[in-house]
Amino acid sequence: MDKKALVGYLEEIDRALRSQATLHIFGSAACILLDEPHRTSLDVDVAGPYSAADQRDLRQAAEAAGLPINPDEGYGGDHIEWVGPLRLCLSPPVEGRGLTLWQGARLQIRTGDIADLVASKLIRYDELDRSDIQYLLAAGRTPFAHVERAVERLPAPFADDPLIRDNLRNLQDDMAAWGLG
Repeated sequence: MDKKALVGYLEEIDRALRSQATLHIFGSAACILLDEPHRTSLDVDVAGPYSAADQRDLRQAAEAAGLPINPDEGYGGDHIEWVGPLRLCLSPPVEGRGLTLWQGARLQIRTGDIADLVASKLIRYDELDRSDIQYLLAAGRTPFAHVERAVERLPAPFADDPLIRDNLRNLQDDMAAWGLG
């Protein structure tokens, strides 16, 4: 899905919801809503522990919109990936920080600040993640020190993960090469 399709899904979910819901998203969907050019994805990553929604209402509204939540592994269409605490490599939201990416009558889509989004992508740091990170850092003018602090705030076991620490050092080198350091 691209931004037009994602916003279409959000509008349909918003219309179908009976109660208020706030979804804290990260990953590619956040980049899409932050207008990263040509960015697409099959899923919307939702940080379950940082979101507030009546699960039954949200599931029904999402399915009615054609965007199922955590479908079977073989499913190849657009969907919501509800990420629980054990797999969530994302800093907890900080009161007064973060961004509202989309707002409807009942549905609000939020994310952390740019440094939090960048830190969450250090678990893989593949080519697509580096592209997202470069876009986010340039758009948000976020210094490396803010990303370092966001990594420190990652939940266990991610804050001390050796791969994330190595990728943080790689990011510092890349930021210098990109002219963002």
